[in-house]
Amino acid sequence: MKTLTHKPQLILLILLTGVGQMAQTIYIPAMSSMAASFQVREGAIQSVMAAYLLTYGLSQLFYGPISDRTGRRPVILVGMSVFMLATLLAATTPHFFVLVLASGLQGMGTGVAGVMARTMPRDLYEGLSLRKANSLLNMGILVSPLLAPLLGGVLNTFAGWRACFLFLLLLCLAVTLCIARFMPETRPLAAHPTSLLRNYRTLFSQRAFCCYLLMLVGGLAGIAVFEACAGVLMGAVLGLNSVTVSILFILPIPAAFFGAWYAGRAGKRFATLMWQAVLSCLGAGLLMWIPGWAGVMNIWTLLVPAALFFFGAGMVFPLATSGAMEPFPFLAGTAGALVGGLQNMGAGSMAWLSALLPQTSQSSAGMLMTAMGLVMLGCWLPLALRQQHHHQQPV
Repeated sequence: MKTLTHKPQLILLILLTGVGQMAQTIYIPAMSSMAASFQVREGAIQSVMAAYLLTYGLSQLFYGPISDRTGRRPVILVGMSVFMLATLLAATTPHFFVLVLASGLQGMGTGVAGVMARTMPRDLYEGLSLRKANSLLNMGILVSPLLAPLLGGVLNTFAGWRACFLFLLLLCLAVTLCIARFMPETRPLAAHPTSLLRNYRTLFSQRAFCCYLLMLVGGLAGIAVFEACAGVLMGAVLGLNSVTVSILFILPIPAAFFGAWYAGRAGKRFATLMWQAVLSCLGAGLLMWIPGWAGVMNIWTLLVPAALFFFGAGMVFPLATSGAMEPFPFLAGTAGALVGGLQNMGAGSMAWLSALLPQTSQSSAGMLMTAMGLVMLGCWLPLALRQQHHHQQPV
């Protein structure tokens, strides 16, 4: 971080995005308690996460283009206000349907954080600095899901699952006040408002942008599948208590932290790093699926493949985000909206699909994680071949 400028903005952006990440995972150790409170099956609680991810992604499709027209600060403050109202509703409702609805509204609010995490670094950096900033941003963001399940397990044990949402409310209030006081506007002054459909057409016409986008969808979807299944498999199937589940749940996350750091190293070729990332995710999916075929499941068969997938995805996020965003400095908001929005909608869809599949073994999670690895490989192959072709051209 010594070689980067705009450090205060980067720190505030990490805090902003951290709120959304914590909202996604803080209640995972409390899934059994939530199911008992609402008298629903434990698998149904996965729909709470799915609703959050779907609206978190969908809302970004609107936040990004609006921020290109009005600026970054106004949409941030509006989105965080929506999140705080929804979190208060989630903390107080006695009805499961309202909880799912409130979770969807939470995602609608923090969707602004998801799009700003991709838009504002492009406002501030380019080239290797952009890749390094995205690497540091992903490392910082990963701290919140590392702490959130552990904190959620403690809160659920001593104060009940509703305390998780009250904590999120106070945290969001503090972060929003800091942003209102200290976050400057980063929208480029030279940016001119253009047609939304024209912007989307420009982006989707670029094959490389679409490939990087699908790789990001696959990486986050694989993580979301594990997060959605882990609470049920460890709590309901293996019979572990909420504190133990929260501790075990966070063990793979440092692997993603390390992957994000590794991807930001200056001495490594982009293509080499991307191959390592994609093959790690595909191998992890197979390692998760094979024990499911054999009817074997324990802590190690769950955590080792998860850690490998998290490592690969931790590399993919800064690499593919930089590849997708860098060619579009004046469409950063719209590009960030598509990257963040479709990435999280895809992850939400996979989490919802996992909730519909049997949760008695890790086979379903392994199958979906392997599918995401294959998607990432299929998208990276044409990009790798094109890069190799360009390197072989005579100067």
